[in-house]
Amino acid sequence: MSDLTVYGTMISQPTRSVLSFCRLSGLEFQYNDLDFIKRNHCTDEFAKINPFQAMPAIVHNSFNVWESVSCVMYLADVFNVDNQWYPKDLKIRARINSYLLWHDEGVRIPLDSYLKAKYLVPKFGGPKLTEETEAPYKDKLQEWYNTFKWQLAETHYAGRTDTPTIADVFAYNEIANASVLMDLNEQPEIKKWYDEIGAIPVVQEYTQQAFEMMRKFFS
Repeated sequence: MSDLTVYGTMISQPTRSVLSFCRLSGLEFQYNDLDFIKRNHCTDEFAKINPFQAMPAIVHNSFNVWESVSCVMYLADVFNVDNQWYPKDLKIRARINSYLLWHDEGVRIPLDSYLKAKYLVPKFGGPKLTEETEAPYKDKLQEWYNTFKWQLAETHYAGRTDTPTIADVFAYNEIANASVLMDLNEQPEIKKWYDEIGAIPVVQEYTQQAFEMMRKFFS
C-alpha cells in the first residue's frame, strides 16, 4: 500500500493536475475521491487534512499538504523528481514556478469565476447572467486570451520552456473546464497548444472522466 494519498474530485482542475503530476512522475499513490455533490470535502474528517476543506490535498506518511502547487512542489522535493515535467535545472524550474505561482490569479480566477457565474450559480438556484452582468466576464476573458497568448509566444509552452511541463498541465485543466465558454478555433495559437497538451495520455484520461462527471451534473 502506498504511503501517499491524494484527496480530491475529478471535476476539480487542480486535483487533476496533482494526479497527473503523480502519474507522469511515476509516483505510487492512492486516490481518495471526494464526492463534492455530497459535500464529502466539508466533513470534520477532511478538515483535519485541509482546514479550508478545499481540494486537492495530499497525505504522505501522516504529513498533510494542501494547495495544488504546494502539493506538486512538496512531492517533487520529497521524491527527488527530475523529469521533463518538473526538472531540477534551476532556471527551467524557476520559469515553471513563475507560471505556477501566477496561475491562480492569471488563469484560474478569470476562467473559473466566469464558469461558476454562468453555469454553477444558476444550477443551485441563483440568478442567471444577463447580457449586462455577463459583459465584465467577457471582457476578462478577452484580457485572458491576450495574456495567455503572450505566455505562449516565446516557446509555445505555458512555462516558457522547450517542452511541455507541469505548468502546461495546470493551464490545460483550467481551460478544459472552461472550454464551454470559448471558441478556441478563433484563437489558433491557444488551440494548437491546447490540442497538444490534451493529447498527453494521462491528461486525456482524466479530462474524459471530468467531462463525463460534468455532463451528468448539468444534465
